Amino acid sequence: MNQITSIADFIGILRRRVLIWLPIILLGVVFSISYALKQPKLYETTAVIQVGNSRISQKIESGTVQNSTAQYLQQVEQRIMARDNVLRIVEKFGLFANGDLTQTDKVNALRTSTRIEQILNQSQAWQPNAAPSALNISVRMNDPQLAVDVAQELVTSVLEQSKQSRIDRAKTALSFFQGEEMRVNDAIAELDIEVAVFKRKYSNSLPGAQSSQLGLRNNLETAMLEVDQKIVELQSEKDKLLGSSFQNQLRLLRDQKLLIASRISQLDQALDAAPFVETEYSKLTRRLQQLEEQYSVITKNRAEAEIGQMLQSGAQSNDLVVLENPTLPDWPVSPNRKKIVAMGGIISMLLAIAATLLTEFMNPVLRNAAQLEKALQITPVVSVPHVSTTRERAKERLVFVLFAVILLVIAVYILQFIASSAS
Repeated sequence: MNQITSIADFIGILRRRVLIWLPIILLGVVFSISYALKQPKLYETTAVIQVGNSRISQKIESGTVQNSTAQYLQQVEQRIMARDNVLRIVEKFGLFANGDLTQTDKVNALRTSTRIEQILNQSQAWQPNAAPSALNISVRMNDPQLAVDVAQELVTSVLEQSKQSRIDRAKTALSFFQGEEMRVNDAIAELDIEVAVFKRKYSNSLPGAQSSQLGLRNNLETAMLEVDQKIVELQSEKDKLLGSSFQNQLRLLRDQKLLIASRISQLDQALDAAPFVETEYSKLTRRLQQLEEQYSVITKNRAEAEIGQMLQSGAQSNDLVVLENPTLPDWPVSPNRKKIVAMGGIISMLLAIAATLLTEFMNPVLRNAAQLEKALQITPVVSVPHVSTTRERAKERLVFVLFAVILLVIAVYILQFIASSAS
C-alpha cells in the first residue's frame, strides 16, 4: 500500500494505468447499452372488475349454500387459466408465433404474462373471511394493442365463466330439489298407505277409540247380567214350561251369553293392545309429519331454485361488473433500460478500479520522495522530475486517439439508447 499515500498518488496510478481501466469502463458501458437495447419492450394494461352484491339473494340464485366470494373467484380464475382456454386465446391472437415454442411453452408464457389479483377492502383485510371487493387482471405483452386485446378477452372470459358457473349451479340445485321432491312425495304416499292399513288393522285399539270401546264393554257387561238374570228366571219357571220350550229358550240365552262373552274378550284384547298401538301409531305420525315438513322445505327451495334459474338465464343476477376496461398503455413498463445502463456502468467502474489497483500492487515501485520517505524512513536530498521520452509521448497520443474513438462509439450507442428510450 506504499504506492498510495495521497490523492495525487491515486491520480498518478490512474494516469499510468489508463490502458487498463479505460477499456474496461468503455467496454462495460458499451455492453450495458447494447444489452439494454436488446431487451424487448413490455407493455402492461390492467382491467378492474368490481365484485358487488347480487341484485337477488344468493340463496335464491342457487338454492344451495354458497362458497365464499374469494373461493368462488379462485374457481373462476382456475377456469379461465385452464389449458384449453389459454390455448384458445393463444390461437385466436396468434401469440408467440415467432419463436419455436410448443403448446405447453405457449401456455406457460401466457400464464406468466398474466396476473390476476383479488383486491380486499383495507377495513376488512384483518377478517379471516374477508370478501374481495375487486378483481384486477393485468397482461404484459411486447405489443401494447395485443396486451389490450388479450386483457379484454380475459375480462370477457371471466364474465362468461361467472355467468355459466351460476347457471350450472342453479340447474344443479333445481335438479337436486326436483329429485328430492319426488323422493319425499313417494315416501309420503307409501307412509300414508302404511298408516291406513295400520288404522284399519288396529281400529279398536287406537287412542281415539278407547273411550267408545270402554263404553261398549260396560254395555256388554250389563247385557251379560241381564242374560244371566233371564236364565235364572227361566230356570225358576221350568215347571211351567214344556220341556222342549224350556230347552230352546235356555239354549238361546246361553248362546247370547257366549256371544257377549266373546265380544267382551275381543274388547279386552283391543284395550290390552292399546299402549302398543298408541306407541306405533305415534311413530308413524311423527315420521309422516317429518316427511311433510321436509316436503314443504324442499318445495319452497325448488321454487326458489326455479326463480334463480330464470334470473340466471336472463342475466339478471350477475354480480361482476367491469369497472375499468383495459386501456392502451403509453409507455413500456419493462425493461428499465436506464437502470440497466447505470448498473452496468457502476459494475464496470468497480472492475476497472479493482484491475488497476491489482496491477499496481503487483508491481511495487517507489515513484516519488514521499513514498521513499515512508518506506525507508529516509529523507531524499534531491528529487529529479520525470522527463517524457519520444516513445512515451507517442504512446500518449495513441492512447488519446484510442480514447477518442471509443468515446465516439459510446456516443453513438448513447444516442441510439436515448432515441430508443424516447420511442
